[in-house]
Parts: sequence; C-alpha cells; structure tokens
Amino acid sequence: MTLQEAYLKAKNEEAKVGYTLLMDCRDYGDSWGFCFRPPTHKPDGLAYITVNKKTGDIRFFNPIMDLDLAEKAIRITIDQFAEYNVAI
Repeated sequence: MTLQEAYLKAKNEEAKVGYTLLMDCRDYGDSWGFCFRPPTHKPDGLAYITVNKKTGDIRFFNPIMDLDLAEKAIRITIDQFAEYNVAI
C-alpha cells in the first residue's frame, strides 16, 4: 500500500467521526500513521490512525502507548497531501 492510498483510507475512516483535517503524518516502520482533528476545534488528546503497509489494516496508536516507537517514527511532511487535505 502506498502512502497516498493509506492516507485516503485513513482520511475516509476518520471522516466518519468528523476528523477531517490532517495535522501530522508519521512512518512507523510497518505502518503509516496519520493524525486528524475536527476542523472546528482541537480535541484534548490526539491519537494516530495507522494503516499497515502490507495489509491495509487500520488500527489506532497513541504515542504514550509506546514511547520508543513514537521517538523512532519518521515525520513525513503533509504538504504533499494539500490537494486532499480539505476539511469537510
């Protein structure tokens, strides 16, 4: 699964609960992580929706669950998603 495919899958999933604005993107090794929020406010805690690179499985990751993994994650610039990153 490509980064773009994973992004669209994650965005569609998060849109179901009103989280449509991309705030951050990370490479966690075996999965891509995306942090969305509602366009109207900032929620209290931010978790990442992750998409497995091989299987496309969706999970959720809060950085405090595994600080080592969070520190090793590679930040990906979100500029490349600009044409898709429109809050609904």
